[in-house]
Amino acid sequence: MPRDYLAAIRERVVVFDGGMGATLEQFDLTSEDYGGLQGKCHEALVLNRPDVIQGVHESMLEAGAEVLETDTFQASRLKLEEWGLGEHTHEINVKAAQIARRTAGEERFVAGSIGPTGFLPASDDPTLGDISFRRLVEVFAEQARGLLEGGADLIIVETAQDILEVKASIFGAREAFAEAGRTLPIQASVSLLPQGGKMLLGTDIQAVLTTLAALDVDVIGLNCSTGPEDMREAIRFLGERSPLPVHCIPNAGLPLQGPDGETIFPERPEPLAATLASSSSATASASSAAAAARRPNTSPRSRSGSPARSRPSVPRPGRRGSRA
Repeated sequence: MPRDYLAAIRERVVVFDGGMGATLEQFDLTSEDYGGLQGKCHEALVLNRPDVIQGVHESMLEAGAEVLETDTFQASRLKLEEWGLGEHTHEINVKAAQIARRTAGEERFVAGSIGPTGFLPASDDPTLGDISFRRLVEVFAEQARGLLEGGADLIIVETAQDILEVKASIFGAREAFAEAGRTLPIQASVSLLPQGGKMLLGTDIQAVLTTLAALDVDVIGLNCSTGPEDMREAIRFLGERSPLPVHCIPNAGLPLQGPDGETIFPERPEPLAATLASSSSATASASSAAAAARRPNTSPRSRSGSPARSRPSVPRPGRRGSRA
């Protein structure tokens, strides 16, 4: 029986894994592990140390995760070219999805991770905005093509700071789906700045919801950049207003720089878990109440005369851990 991610999130809260990048930062890996690169391009480990990536996935499953994200957050051609790995774009995305698929088995899910490219197409900045929408669509289509081929169950576009780039990623994924003759759910995740509640270029959560609902994505939510407390009001808004399932995938607090230059997340596991449990419960309650308020008093009839199906109220997927 095929895995059905959307059916799963209609039935219950589904737990995502923790942050791949933050976890890998804790390992004592060498330049050789990264294929001779002078720096930590974690996606290079897919080619050179797939056993390390598989080990991280296994640890996430042991902690209770039901969804594994692929080690492809920075695996667009634009990001990989910064490391001299552009020609390996398709290979990295395929193999990363295969590693996650093999580890997840047949009952748990693989989310193909697509992160930002580093460009801000809606910006007037002469450098960051110097890319066409069509070029971004092509870049994201290439990445989605590999994730689809490798066995992902859904595509998650995450840590987005420019709503125009999110749109390009959705268009790109759908081009890949059209080429393959099959589709996957698209989960779109934006990041809001702390104490302002807006994306980097000023898009607020209401505009995010309006845009992504019009683009007909399957799941909407927030990830990264802030801890769960700073996400609370935006998540509540989505729970009350969104016609789509909602996810909350926070960092374990705002990242800090440690004495040796490493990234440190201040939230401890137990308080973070308690906050996420509270948030998921409140969001599910809000979405159920909102669905009840929208439900008509009489059951509408379809053209065939049988009752039309209404969209069920759905629990929202949550996540344990963080993403670097």
